[in-house]
Amino acid sequence: MGGYGGSSGRIKEKCYYDTGGHKVKDSDAIKVAEKYIQEGNYVAFLKKRNDRLQADLSVEGVHVEVKGIESMNPDTVEGRIIHGFRQIVADNDRYPSETHREGKVVILSKHDPSISRSDVINVITQAYNSALHKGKVTGKLEVWFGNDIVRIY
Repeated sequence: MGGYGGSSGRIKEKCYYDTGGHKVKDSDAIKVAEKYIQEGNYVAFLKKRNDRLQADLSVEGVHVEVKGIESMNPDTVEGRIIHGFRQIVADNDRYPSETHREGKVVILSKHDPSISRSDVINVITQAYNSALHKGKVTGKLEVWFGNDIVRIY
């Protein structure tokens, strides 16, 4: 339950369900999941647990946390990046160590169109490098501007 593949044939008027059978309401996670599904990947929306950190999605078995960000403050962005990787690591702890895979944080850019992409990338790269220097990065980071994906790793 809650898994969708590239041939799932989802209809826009329908909704997605997580692995616990609950309706998915996170529009950012849905946007990212739909792109993966369109590419033919198997995606599962992970059931939300109240008592723990966790990722939003499993894409082909890789935990993915989605962060919609509009801030241009490097400290704020760094905090969101660190929190995203903490969510992925916490999710890994639920499974045997031999099944762990490097996770991914996807930043879904919600920046005002008047801000240049290069300025956004510069702020996110600065935040990423600071988090990396602190040892808080445990996977890959991507910034999505619609269908344009920039990898920061």
